[in-house]
Amino acid sequence: MIRFVYKQLAYAVVLILSGVIALGVAVAVKGGFRMYAWELLATFFACQVLMGFVSTSRLKKLGDIPTFEAAVPIADPATALSAPVRARARRSLGGSYGAMFALSIVVVTVLALFEPIAALLNCTLAVDPLMRAERAARWERRQGVLLWQGHVEQDQRPADTGQAPVFTSPRRAGRAGAVGAPSGSP
Repeated sequence: MIRFVYKQLAYAVVLILSGVIALGVAVAVKGGFRMYAWELLATFFACQVLMGFVSTSRLKKLGDIPTFEAAVPIADPATALSAPVRARARRSLGGSYGAMFALSIVVVTVLALFEPIAALLNCTLAVDPLMRAERAARWERRQGVLLWQGHVEQDQRPADTGQAPVFTSPRRAGRAGAVGAPSGSP
């Protein structure tokens, strides 16, 4: 199980790092950009912002909010979330995002050697997951829960919203800014 917010942030980091590395290689080998590339970059960035707004909306099958609302509480959060945070993150993100990072660096670098703007276009792909992470964090704070994605063995499953199932767990009390955290002195 991995928090929805962390999964989106990891995806954005993979996209940005692969784009920056490819850009460095392409500029070192090929040189700068042509003037038309900036207009293409601005258009692509605007499209990514639009996609980010769609993915953080209430649209069924497209937006995240119906998925969050369909999330069910984890039956036994102590057992399901008992593995150390780093071990869960390594298991959830290490294999899939590590392979995606390696493949992305190779593909984007090859494309950037032909046209360096490809590396910056890859970086703009991070806009959507960053917007989704922000929306999920805000939703978690308002609802007083944490959103999790992954496999949980329990009877109750979230309703099918067209996306990966999302589960919730209550926020832990005692953390700064957490719901139910004590305020003031003892």
